[in-house]
Amino acid sequence: MKKQARIKQLIVCLLASCLIISILLTGCGSVNDGKAKQVEWPQKEKVVKVIVPYGTGGGADQVGRILSGVLEKKGIGKFVVENKVGGTGSIGLMDVMKSNPDGYTLGILPSNISIFKVAGVAPITYKDFKPVIAVNYDACALIVRADSEWKNFDDFKKTASNKELNIATGSAGGIWHLGAIKLQQATGLKFNMIPMTTGGAPAATTLMGKHVDGIIVAPNEAASQIKSGEFKILGIMAPERSQNFKDVPTFKELGYDVDIRSLRGIAVPKDTPDAIVKKIHDAFKEAANDQQYLDYMKTSLSNATYMNSEEYAKYCEKELEQYTKLMKDAGLAKN
Repeated sequence: MKKQARIKQLIVCLLASCLIISILLTGCGSVNDGKAKQVEWPQKEKVVKVIVPYGTGGGADQVGRILSGVLEKKGIGKFVVENKVGGTGSIGLMDVMKSNPDGYTLGILPSNISIFKVAGVAPITYKDFKPVIAVNYDACALIVRADSEWKNFDDFKKTASNKELNIATGSAGGIWHLGAIKLQQATGLKFNMIPMTTGGAPAATTLMGKHVDGIIVAPNEAASQIKSGEFKILGIMAPERSQNFKDVPTFKELGYDVDIRSLRGIAVPKDTPDAIVKKIHDAFKEAANDQQYLDYMKTSLSNATYMNSEEYAKYCEKELEQYTKLMKDAGLAKN
């Protein structure tokens, strides 16, 4: 009898233990379900604001609008693009930096934000954000008139070694100007550089009028003249050939370690939870592989690319070091 009583007690204890374990597991499941709801992005009733720190119609604006449109087309959420112009892009980016880190305010982050602090534009760097993904880049290029005497960079170098050529660039201290400085350092050539006050596009007009020997800007700054055959590219400052100009060598191929590119990507406030960052990353990665976006990259003479959050942050750090040195070498550093 005592033995049977002990067996019954043991059975009761086992049943009680199973019940407790079941309750605990159910409770854990509820907690996990709660966490899953917290990282739902974007919620249907909320609008995602994409801040473009430059004016309408430019490369950053087009990238932001096309990607946002693709995401809406795919039913991922509702996106609104807002242009906040000023301070060479710093005003819009500072709005992103100060926004609520909930994933509903994003910014188009140019990698050349690395210039801002050293140039005295704004006291911010990529470290004030959490880079999410890089989606395209424009590489600096040496461009001349198609009817010039130079068929390739070797021809150009022979002339430039004997006389100082006039080269127009983007604005002083801007990325295309720094590209010209870097090319001088790498090749040992000396240019008479003429920075444009309003960016790279006016440089193309200057070359069209035969007022300079060449320009150093991104190809999309002279897209119409390149497409018409009036201009030709002698070299591109990127680690690999452009998707749009497969016959044009990189300066790396020509023996010069020159990599000057402006990457664009998505960034969020630096305190944004990693789970939300991943959701944003995955959504924009999908959009950047859509044919509508890839077609725009081709027609605009830009380049589709991909870097995840960690890779984009590392690239921005590399640029920060490179551009700080170039700005100091050129006497343009203010910080």
